[in-house]
Amino acid sequence: MNGTMEAAIQSLLRSSENLQAALEVEVTQLQERGDLSSSSTDDRSRRILAVVSHRRDYVGDEEGSVLIFKRTPGRSMEDLSVEVAYPISGSFSFSVAQARRKTLDLRPSGGETGASLCQSRSELTLTIKYELATEIRSHTLIARDTRKLQSFTAECRRLKDMFTRHEFDADFSWLSLYTQENSLKSFSSPVDLRMVNVPLHTRLSPASAGLPGDDADDISIVRENWIYNKAIEEAFTGSSARLLIRTGTFNVNGKMPSQDLSPWLRPTKRNSEISGWISPLKAISPLDILPNPVDEQMTTSLGASSATLAHASLNNDAKVSDPDLLVLGFQELDLSTEALLYATSTVKEDAWVEAILAGLGERGILYEKLASKQLVGMLIVAIAKKSRLSCFSDIRFSTAGAGIMGIMGNKGATAIRMSYTPLAQEISPSPTVLTFVNAHLAAFDEMVERRNFDFHDLSRRLVFDQPDELDSNSYANTASETSRRPVGLFESDVLFWMVHLNYRIDLADGDVRELLTSFPGPGNVPLLLKYDQLKMAIASRKAFAGFSEHAITHMPSYRYASNTSEDSLGYDRKRKPAWTDRILHMSAPSVPVTQRSYCSHPQITLSDHRPVSADFDLNVSIVDKQRREIAASKLYRELWGVEHSSKTPKIKLQPMKLDFGKIYYRRPIRQTLSIQNNGQIPCVYRFVTADAEQPICPQWLKIDPVAGLLRPGESSTITVTVFVDNSSASRLNLLPPRLDFTLILHTALGKDHFISVTGEYQHTCFANKLARLTRLPCPVRSMKSPNDQVPAQQLVNAPREVMRLINWLMTYVTDPSDLFNGLIEESICINIRECLDTGDQFPSPQSGGEHGPLTTAIVSTLVQLLDSLVDPVVPPYLHARCLQMTSRDEAFELLDEFPPESVNVWISLTAFLHYMSLQKLSSQSSTNQAEMAERLATVFASVLLRDDSTGLYTPVSPIGKRKFLLHFVG
Repeated sequence: MNGTMEAAIQSLLRSSENLQAALEVEVTQLQERGDLSSSSTDDRSRRILAVVSHRRDYVGDEEGSVLIFKRTPGRSMEDLSVEVAYPISGSFSFSVAQARRKTLDLRPSGGETGASLCQSRSELTLTIKYELATEIRSHTLIARDTRKLQSFTAECRRLKDMFTRHEFDADFSWLSLYTQENSLKSFSSPVDLRMVNVPLHTRLSPASAGLPGDDADDISIVRENWIYNKAIEEAFTGSSARLLIRTGTFNVNGKMPSQDLSPWLRPTKRNSEISGWISPLKAISPLDILPNPVDEQMTTSLGASSATLAHASLNNDAKVSDPDLLVLGFQELDLSTEALLYATSTVKEDAWVEAILAGLGERGILYEKLASKQLVGMLIVAIAKKSRLSCFSDIRFSTAGAGIMGIMGNKGATAIRMSYTPLAQEISPSPTVLTFVNAHLAAFDEMVERRNFDFHDLSRRLVFDQPDELDSNSYANTASETSRRPVGLFESDVLFWMVHLNYRIDLADGDVRELLTSFPGPGNVPLLLKYDQLKMAIASRKAFAGFSEHAITHMPSYRYASNTSEDSLGYDRKRKPAWTDRILHMSAPSVPVTQRSYCSHPQITLSDHRPVSADFDLNVSIVDKQRREIAASKLYRELWGVEHSSKTPKIKLQPMKLDFGKIYYRRPIRQTLSIQNNGQIPCVYRFVTADAEQPICPQWLKIDPVAGLLRPGESSTITVTVFVDNSSASRLNLLPPRLDFTLILHTALGKDHFISVTGEYQHTCFANKLARLTRLPCPVRSMKSPNDQVPAQQLVNAPREVMRLINWLMTYVTDPSDLFNGLIEESICINIRECLDTGDQFPSPQSGGEHGPLTTAIVSTLVQLLDSLVDPVVPPYLHARCLQMTSRDEAFELLDEFPPESVNVWISLTAFLHYMSLQKLSSQSSTNQAEMAERLATVFASVLLRDDSTGLYTPVSPIGKRKFLLHFVG
C-alpha cells in the first residue's frame, strides 16, 4: 500500500501491527422513510476504516481489529485520531447493501460531470455492528470505492475465521493502545511539579551491576517521561507567547486602604532608595566565592535541585511593561473576633479591589477583576487586562484553615488555579496551568517547626474541586465543564506562593538591628539572610523544597512602628525585623520563568508590614493541543509493550574509554559519549552503581543525562564532566594523582556496558588542613608523593601560600579601597592558584599602571583559600569563647588556646588587615578609617570563624565574630 492514506495510517501503528485494508467512508444520517444521505461533504463527516492485524512475537496466528479514524478538519491526512476500535471477534459483524436514495436526479447540470454521476450510482452502505453485554453498537457508513470495499470485507472475513479457529488464544490486549482514554493517559495535563523537577534517575528502582532493579517499572517511568516531553516537542509551533505577571503580598493589619497603592502595583523605573531596593554588593566577601560552574550548566534532563536559592542580579531599576495579570495576596484583612468564627461581608474586599484599580491610575481602565477568593482575613485577587480576559479559563478556588483548631480562618491559605491559553490562529493551543497561593502561617520566632508543618499540611489540603458558581466571583464561565476531577496544588505548570510566612531571623534582636544600621548597612543583607529561617528550611528540605526565591535585596518588610516606639530605621523596638513577607515560585522545565524584580515598597506605610512585589516574565510555548494529543497517542502505541518483547535491546556505545588528561581544581572538563540504538525495539538505558553501597559516579564526576530512551536507529549524546570542588579536592589531595573509575551503563532487559574514565589529578594547596600546609616540604605540585612531609621541628610558622598572598598585598596595595573595587576575573584567579601550587611568581603589576583586576584577584584568592580549608582558622569549639572577650587584652590571651598553625595565620592576617585600616584613603572615598576596619572585619570574620558544617557546634552571632576580629584590626 503506497497511497497517502495508507502511509498515514501505517505511521500511526506500532511495528507489531500491520495495515491490511483501508477504506474512506462518510457518516450517514437516517431519514424518516429509511433513506440514507451523507451528513455533509466536508472533513467532519469523513472517516477512514482500517483493518489492522497483530501478530505476537511468540504466536504465529493473527488477531484483527477495525479502527475507525477521524480526520481533523482543515488538517493534513497525517492528523488522524482513533475514534473507536473494534476487535474482529465473535461479537463483530458487518453487512453491505445498495444505498437507498430519496430521488436520484439523472439530468446533467453544469456543475456535475459524468464521472460524478457514475460515482453516485456506485454508493454502497456498510454497516458495522459490535455486540456488548448490554447493547449493540452500530455504525452505518457510505462507501464509494467498491474495490477497496471488497478488500476491506475480505480481510474482515479472513481475520474473523482465524479468530473462530483460535478463539481461546486471543486476548486483544494490544488494542487498548488505540483507545483514546488509554493512549493519552496523563500526557495532556500537568505533571506534579515535585516529580517533574527531580532528576529522572532518582525515580527509578535501586540497581547495580549484575543486580538490575525492576526493569519493567523503570521502562514505564522513563517511557512516560519521554513521551510527555517528546509530544510537546513535536506539537510545538515554533512560536511563543509572552505573559507578564505581577504578584504581590501585603499584610494590612486590619486597616482599610488609605494610601495610593501605585508603587506596589505599577512596575516603573524607580529610585533605589525610594523603592527600598539595595544595589547588589560589589565588595569581595565569602558570598562572592564563585559558584560551581558545572551545576550552572547542567541541562534540565537532570531535573532541578532540591532547593533553588537563586541569587542572580535582578533588574529592579529597569522599566517593565504593564503586566497582563496581577495576582495579589492580602493577610489580616479583618482582625475582628467575629471574623475568626465565620465569614463576614465583602465590604473590605470591595474596598481593596477598588483601591487596586485606582492605584493603576490611567492604566486602570485597561484592567478588570478576573477572580477573587476570601477566607476571613486572607484575600487573593486576580486582575487581568481586558484584552487578555478570554485567555483565562477553568478558574478554580481552594481554601484551607491553619489557625485555631486547624479550621478557623486566622491562619491558613486561599488559592486560585487557572488555565492560560495564548491567542493563536488556526490552532487550539495547549493551556498553561497557573496556580497562586496566598498563605498566612504561625507567628513568633520559636514556631518555625509549626510553620514547616503548616506548609506541608496546606499543600496537601489545598485541592481544586469542580467550581461552584455560588462560591466564587470570577469573570470566566466555568460551568460548561462538568466532569473534571479534583486536582492537587502541585498539578500545575507554574506555582506561585505570595505569602506572609512569618519566618524570622535566627539572630538576637540587637544583632539584627546592628547589622542593618552599621557599615555597610544594607550591604549586610546577604549576611543576615544566612540566618533566615525560610532559607534554612529550604536548604534542609523541611519546607518549600524545590521552590525558587530570587535574591532579596530589600530591607526586612516587618515590623515597622505604628504608633509605637521606633528605632532609627523605623522598625518597632519591641519586634525584631524580619523578611516575613515572601514570594516564591516553582515551574515545569517546559515553561521558562524569568523574574524581573523583587522588592518591598516602604512608601506605603498604613500597616506595620510593607507590601512586597515580584514581576515574572513567562515565555509560553504555543503548542498545538490536538497535535500534541495525537503525537502522544502515536508515541505511546509505538513504545508500549517493550517490557514484554521477546527481543533484546542492543546499543552501540562510543568511545568505551574517556581520558580527561590533567584535571585541575575548579576547572571543568567535558567529554561526550555517543549512544546509538542499533536493535529492533526501543531501548531504555540508565547508569547504575558498581554495588549497592556506591554512588553511580564519584563526586568529581557528573553525567548528563543519567537515564534516557532511544527508538530503533536513534542516537544521542551523553556529556561526562569532571569538576573538582572543595569537597572532592580535600580527599584527592591525599591520594595518588592517577584517577580511575568505571561507569556502568545498563540497558533495561539487556546487558551492562562498561566505560573507563581516567585522568591525572593536579594536587592543589586549596582544600587542605592548615596543619598539613605547614609541613609541606615544597609547593604542592612539586611533591613526589602526597605523604611527603617535613619533620615536626622543621615545619613553617604559617603556610607559605597564605603568606605569599599577604606579602603581595602588603607590597602593592596602598589604598584599601582597591581591595573592593573591580570585578573578579576568573582567568586571573586561575593563574594565581596555579602560581600557588607550582611556586611560580605572581604576575607583576604594571609599573605605575592600573593593577585593580590583579589586586581583586589576589584578595579573592586569599578569601577562597581560607574558605576552602577543611577546618576554619578558628576551630568551632572556640567560637563561643571568642564572643566572650570584652577587651583587646582578653582577645590576645585567647590566642594561647588556638592550634599553633592557626595562631600564626591569625596574627599574619590580622596584622595585614590592621595595616590596611590605617592607610590613607583616597579623596574620592566616602569611607573613614574606622568604617574601613569594620568593612574588612565583616568580610574576613565569617571566613576565619566559619560555622561548623557538621552541626555539632551552634553557630554564633556574626556581630560577635566581627567584634572579636576588630580587637585585632581596629
